[in-house]
Amino acid sequence: MTTGEPERVDRSSRTSSDYGPLCSLVYQLDKPVGTSSGDVEFYRDLLAGTSGEILEPAVGTGRILIPLLQAGFRVRGFDPSPAMLTICRDNCAAHGLDPVLFEADLVTFQEPAAFAAVVIPTGSFALVTGRERAAQALRNLRESLRPGGRLIVDVEPLEQSTSPGPLRHWWLGDEMLTLSSLPPAQPEEGVVSSWLRYERWRDGRLVETELQNFSLQRYDLDGFAALLREAGFTAVTVHADYQAGLSPTPDSHVWTFVATA
Repeated sequence: MTTGEPERVDRSSRTSSDYGPLCSLVYQLDKPVGTSSGDVEFYRDLLAGTSGEILEPAVGTGRILIPLLQAGFRVRGFDPSPAMLTICRDNCAAHGLDPVLFEADLVTFQEPAAFAAVVIPTGSFALVTGRERAAQALRNLRESLRPGGRLIVDVEPLEQSTSPGPLRHWWLGDEMLTLSSLPPAQPEEGVVSSWLRYERWRDGRLVETELQNFSLQRYDLDGFAALLREAGFTAVTVHADYQAGLSPTPDSHVWTFVATA
């Protein structure tokens, strides 16, 4: 492959939650609607019997939202990324759905006593870095729940790693999209960070790129449970690896916290 001179290069630096058009397209190609690691079915079963509206912050491309809507739940979703919302709306339209979707930030959004449940799957809450910002987000989510409403949120037990990941690629017609990563110059305590470089190639030439400063907050079991209680949540329970009732361990792939407002 020869690179030559790129036809068009957009070298915008993006924060973790700011998924640009190319970042969002790669996410869609990597995890299209219909993809599940057991999380779709787990959330659907956990929400069974919920009466009232459900909120999904960080809704992304709608991979969780769409099956919940198809199962008959009333769900609204928001995301801070306009590019993600565009893909989500297109995916919903392709499935004959027209939910309320809007742009908002997890740290500042609040709609008092509006929802019976709030769900944050796929570890998206880790995109909120900094303990005070995370605490503020949780306080606002509690205020947005009706009394007795539930927050259901995934947390991944992340390891502190600055090793670059392998080059990944996807095909979109005759175009190839690639994703590479590099460690940050100064790793932050308690945060897993990397620079992510998304590239689009056409006929052996680089035509578009986006650079994202990607950071995820690390939590342990007791620390996140304490954060939930400080935000005013009660009756905190935890399930491991999308299996209801499975006790979490440090070796679990994902912890799902359920907390009552």
